[in-house]
Amino acid sequence: MSAAIPIESKLTSSIHSTGSLTFPFSWPDRSNFSNGEKKGRNPVKKTIASLLALLFILSPLSAYAASSLTLQLSATEVQRGGTILLSGTASGNGDIVVKIVNPKKAVFHIDVLTVSEGLYSAQVAIPSDEAAAPYGTYTVVAGDGTESATKTFAVVQNGGNPPVDPTDPVDPSNPVITTPDSSGKEIPSNSGTASGSVVQPALSEDGRYLVGSDTISKAIAQANAGSVTIELPESAVQAGTVLELPAEAIQALNGNSLDLVLTSNNRTIRLPAGAIPAASVEDGATIRLVIQAVYSDEVQALVNQSLAAAKDYKPTGVAIAVEIEWVSGDKTVGVHQLDKPAVVAIKLTNEQAKLISANLAGVYYIDGGAPQYVRGTLEGGTFTFRTAHFSLYSILEYAKTFSDLKGHWSENSVLGLAAKHIVSGVDDSRYEPNRSITRAEFAVMLMRTVDWTEQVDIPDASNPFKDVAADRYYTEQVAQASALGIVSGYEGAFRPNDRITREEAVVALLRAAKVIGRDVTSTAELGFADAGKISSWALEAVKAASSSGLIKGDGTQFHPGNPLSRAEIAVMIERLLPTGS
Repeated sequence: MSAAIPIESKLTSSIHSTGSLTFPFSWPDRSNFSNGEKKGRNPVKKTIASLLALLFILSPLSAYAASSLTLQLSATEVQRGGTILLSGTASGNGDIVVKIVNPKKAVFHIDVLTVSEGLYSAQVAIPSDEAAAPYGTYTVVAGDGTESATKTFAVVQNGGNPPVDPTDPVDPSNPVITTPDSSGKEIPSNSGTASGSVVQPALSEDGRYLVGSDTISKAIAQANAGSVTIELPESAVQAGTVLELPAEAIQALNGNSLDLVLTSNNRTIRLPAGAIPAASVEDGATIRLVIQAVYSDEVQALVNQSLAAAKDYKPTGVAIAVEIEWVSGDKTVGVHQLDKPAVVAIKLTNEQAKLISANLAGVYYIDGGAPQYVRGTLEGGTFTFRTAHFSLYSILEYAKTFSDLKGHWSENSVLGLAAKHIVSGVDDSRYEPNRSITRAEFAVMLMRTVDWTEQVDIPDASNPFKDVAADRYYTEQVAQASALGIVSGYEGAFRPNDRITREEAVVALLRAAKVIGRDVTSTAELGFADAGKISSWALEAVKAASSSGLIKGDGTQFHPGNPLSRAEIAVMIERLLPTGS
């Protein structure tokens, strides 16, 4: 199985000069993705990557009626080893993305064509071998981001017809699809079977997995756990086989406030009710979903490309992607952004679990550029992460090294938090563990921790402090920490550049623990010899932090007025994180 390499929506001339790219799958682009998926952050570039079909960012279907984009093919039938010419017109001089889907629903060819004086064209070679060019109907889709056009052609044998043996059964692990493109075909209402709230989809003659509206209704009537589950065979995830449901099935799930759960062997994807945004679709529309979880040579190459300039990352061989599309007739609208985040769980095999370091591993969005961190926790052999959009994700280890941490008592804590992108070095090679930190630096680290736990919605907060300028690196986090009640000031001032003391840090740490739902109560008297030096406003917080194990002092004393070091804050934050993170 092969896959595409990333291509920006505006390719450089050097990439254009390489000609077309022919691969069986491509990953969807994410033009609005950002690390953490926070409102207002910069979008990453559009790409075409490996394995699943390209998701064009399109307007609602009603916009296609007045399309100025055209597409023509030089033939309706072509033999293996031949060629077919694609051409058409488009307004302006931008780029056109052309995708060809083969009879097995895999992306056979994908290319970005330059429009010159309103015209575009490309010649596509049809491979001579059966595996690369199966007989049957191929669908060509051209799109520029707002409009699309579709045509079909057939790869045929010398006699002019695709060879079909009607007695051959369909192998679910490698479906042989010789019927014309099934996009928009009506799904029989009784497709699939429901046992309680669990649905087994039916495999159609053209190789799709189908679930009908009546089957979903039966599952909804028997649902008692807030969700309906569709179980796909492992072969479907290995081959990237399409799962289709009628639009009314999604509407019925949403109307009953039921999540849609997709499972296959060791992978689970939970789409909350209302997560899939509604599309302006015609009657008979379907929702198409594809899960792909094969770490092929092409995926490995794409991951390695992303890590080429990121020497501290290590691949683990685990990847997953999901494609969601609304389909109506020959019109397709890709679902790029979910209205509610989905939860993805991947249970590692015993071999994978042995090889992956839970302290260093995380989930990353892969697009051929630098890997984008999206968190992820490993507990009980299962990696779980949340995402508001789908694309190619892979589990990577981030083993950052610092020359001044080797053998230091805080080394493991710092490296674990660096892998979670909560702490970073003062430069690429040094952490300076013994340097004290300012109140502003502390607020930034603490808010990264709160954000990482995903236990609370981080508010958009206005800055309440007169000495915190609007353009500082810490302004947003200080305002958020204040809004959550984690930090406070001194008569309207925050004193961002003051060195934070150990007792000040513990007070804020306890407040953060309560915000993320951690139970930290005082159960014992302090055993520190210098307990009498602790300020009265910090005493209960120090007691609670000591009782819950968040702080330990130096064994005999707490040193409440001493500045907090970068090593100490790393250890405190590590203890604050939930067990297993």
